[in-house]
Amino acid sequence: MTKEMTSRERLLAVIEHKEPDKVPIAPRIWAWFLEYYGDCSWKTYLKAKEEFDFDPIIRISSGVKDYIRAGIIDDNCSQLENVSLEQKIEDKGDFIIVRKMFITPAGILTDEKIVPKPGKKEYGIHPDPEIREPLLKSPDDLPKIKFLLPDPDKIDYSHIKEIIETVGEEALVEVRPTPGSDALTIDAMGVEAALINSIQNKKFLEDTFEIFHQYNLKVTKRCLEAGAEVIFDSGFNMSLSVGWSPKIWKELFYPKVKEMCELTHSYGAYYHFYDDGKIMEVLPELAEIGVDILATCTPPPIGDFDLKVAKEKFGDKVCFKGGIDIVEMKTTTPERIKEKVAEVIKIGAPGGGFILSTSDSIRDGTPIENVKVFFTAGREYGKYSV
Repeated sequence: MTKEMTSRERLLAVIEHKEPDKVPIAPRIWAWFLEYYGDCSWKTYLKAKEEFDFDPIIRISSGVKDYIRAGIIDDNCSQLENVSLEQKIEDKGDFIIVRKMFITPAGILTDEKIVPKPGKKEYGIHPDPEIREPLLKSPDDLPKIKFLLPDPDKIDYSHIKEIIETVGEEALVEVRPTPGSDALTIDAMGVEAALINSIQNKKFLEDTFEIFHQYNLKVTKRCLEAGAEVIFDSGFNMSLSVGWSPKIWKELFYPKVKEMCELTHSYGAYYHFYDDGKIMEVLPELAEIGVDILATCTPPPIGDFDLKVAKEKFGDKVCFKGGIDIVEMKTTTPERIKEKVAEVIKIGAPGGGFILSTSDSIRDGTPIENVKVFFTAGREYGKYSV
């Protein structure tokens, strides 16, 4: 048998397409942790590791605040320069309506969001705001939106190295520089308007995406300079599941993902790309780009990921992170979860390049018996031998 590895060694081995001692287990689980522990910080992941025996990939923030997606802004735009905010909050019981007016040197931006209160059954423990009025309404707003992006050069990134050193061999730490250029685009413009603009006003969409892409690159560079070893880049708003055609994906999104990956690799770091929707039509491009870790590898019916096909075609290039559907995690039996874990490990484990995970965060309300069997089955069936 191979020697016992640390969680960090185990994860790095499979990313490098080597077979470790065990298949690493690293689910997205922040929502369930919020319910179970009341917190989902990096310290909570280490605490949970002691209870459940897994190999955490801990995602931390760059420290750059997001004023575009935010529902309620409670820091008076402390990271922004020459911007003032007028905010009206209206409590509607189960939700809050937030109307904001940002006064920038280039002009005024307004938006309106519905912010559900957490904990309600229909909203979950950490609901996202719903856009009623987007910040970006026309190309005239583009000079203004730049003022809502904190200056990357004035952010303290020292926590990145400190957390990596503190975590040590217990986990692998990844940094999310910004919500992602696609997320910022959608959060500023609204998904319906973005899709319509891809046909009716393509330059507006392209110019918006370029602003946020360049910003994402700048923040990523600062994170890498501060010692980030893995960059987490969210791409779920550019997913084909949103409604983008493969043609638009390849024209608009492909070059940006490639540039992010190349920047990350230039610092000797790993690039983790996240798309929790349909991915198979663009998987060849992601493999060509050099994506190191691909999540969430969502199986049907929510996604279209075929682990067997992906391993056969690209298993020597991409480390796949996923395998288990979160709806099934919440609604099926422990016995069925055990079967699924055994099934995906059998397909994904050979040759390394596979991390047992879930199609998104294990949701609040998932029975603890199902969570436990996910971890125990992962250890039972995930042993390599020589």
